[in-house]
Amino acid sequence: MYELLLFGQVPRTRHEQLLKILAGVAAMQPQRVLERHVIYKPIREPEEPGSNLKRGANQSVAQQKQTKQTTSKDLYFTRVVQTLNENDFGREVEKPTSSTGDSSDPKWAFHFQDVPDTGDRGVLMRLTFRTDIVGGDACEYMTSLGNNFVSEYYQEGHRFVHGNIVILLHRILQVPGARVVETAPTQSLPDFRTLEPLDPSGGYILQATIRVQDLNNPSILDGGVDELKRFKQSMRGCVELDVPDRLLFDTRVKYKPKNIANVGMVATQAPVR
Repeated sequence: MYELLLFGQVPRTRHEQLLKILAGVAAMQPQRVLERHVIYKPIREPEEPGSNLKRGANQSVAQQKQTKQTTSKDLYFTRVVQTLNENDFGREVEKPTSSTGDSSDPKWAFHFQDVPDTGDRGVLMRLTFRTDIVGGDACEYMTSLGNNFVSEYYQEGHRFVHGNIVILLHRILQVPGARVVETAPTQSLPDFRTLEPLDPSGGYILQATIRVQDLNNPSILDGGVDELKRFKQSMRGCVELDVPDRLLFDTRVKYKPKNIANVGMVATQAPVR
């Protein structure tokens, strides 16, 4: 599955007004969205770029090509997303089991989002997929796959559907003092009223998305791009939708030299002359 995306920024003071405008455009009432996003990264660290070329200067061209093909690919941050409502806050996290999990309304899902494509189509395009988790402990499942917990945050907002476009007006919330390093996901959700916006101004993000299954059919891709551009034009003067820098959405785990900390230590201990 691929996503075609446009984004816009909305000040907090215009949030209620924009909700009414979007309700009129989409001819539907806003659907409340409240989610918990738990981020993970692979336990294994990414290899140094070009390390496959340093493993032997005497190798033949054929051997080098084979080594390059067998070299592990990029590692990515992934996430599990829990669907919530405000009554879930202030309580212990629900852990569905395979015997009681309701597959028709799963609470947890695994999400993967690739780095956006480099093409210049006037919209952002990226590979993505989602798998519902209908039983068991989602966080234990991620750990068993060889992942370490990184952080978590909450996303709250409203969703609309306009033609083939899914419109999400949302903002990111976090627990006060969330920059303190945590080693595992929280076992009890905080009081919803204590959460603070990640953006100190309290602003919102407008995200317009079209999902495309088959990129081999140019007419489908072009149709999705055109529909997003028409929506962008219709919202001009209300919200400026645009394509952010694709690297802001880079989900790859970056390589960090192991001796970088030692270099810094040596630098700080060097005598001043």
